[in-house]
Amino acid sequence: MVLHETLSVQRRWSGAVTVEPGRLAFSGAIGSSAPHAHACVQVLMVTVGEVVLADVYGGEVTTRGGAVIPAGVRHEVRALPGARGVSTYVDPSTAAGRLLAARVAASHCEGDRVASWVAFATSAVSGEEGGVEVPLHPRLDRALRLGVQRAGGPPELVELAAAVGISPSRLGHLFADQLGLAYPAWRRWVCLRRAVEAVRAGATLTEAAHDAGFADSAHLSRTCRAMFGLTPTEAVRAAGWRDEGSGSVQAIGGGIGRL
Repeated sequence: MVLHETLSVQRRWSGAVTVEPGRLAFSGAIGSSAPHAHACVQVLMVTVGEVVLADVYGGEVTTRGGAVIPAGVRHEVRALPGARGVSTYVDPSTAAGRLLAARVAASHCEGDRVASWVAFATSAVSGEEGGVEVPLHPRLDRALRLGVQRAGGPPELVELAAAVGISPSRLGHLFADQLGLAYPAWRRWVCLRRAVEAVRAGATLTEAAHDAGFADSAHLSRTCRAMFGLTPTEAVRAAGWRDEGSGSVQAIGGGIGRL
């Protein structure tokens, strides 16, 4: 079955979200999500029930276990009734993200095919296929740190390249080669994470959008749906950061939100 652009989220995600440097993790009831592509490596572990994963080629796999989906790979999730588990999103710029990516590459599987994602869960996570983490190029490492620390989100590629003393084309190649992502995708991911942290702290979606560097809440909404297959409202409700009755965003202490 080809991915459906108009898929509605019939089964809601509902549980707890943990936000840590370089990692975002959800645990609880797994829901369905429209076609999307993360700017991170997703490690999905289904602990109860079944989940259907689909790729852009019409391939589908029903899993009761795990899957590792590389950064930038478009996919769809359709949860069957009662499905529960843990979904961890690992920033590809971290040591853990680069090691996962290296192990996936060492498996010699087609990263954009759904059958490979299930195979990665046993080979990439367990380390059966080996794979060696590649150290970040010093200029890329500096660019990542500057981009994350900059108020209002990472700047345009030209500005960031100038700040680290490298050409924009070379910096763009480093992002693609070492992180497996185009710079704009990484930039949106950083802004989206910053918006998540702002909402967790009690900001409204509009406030979070501006704090994170998005032009407006509509820009945040498009980015959230493109990267998670969910609207921001669906995402904060899944994390327990929005009260169903009042619609207000709630601050959850300790970095974990529960429904």
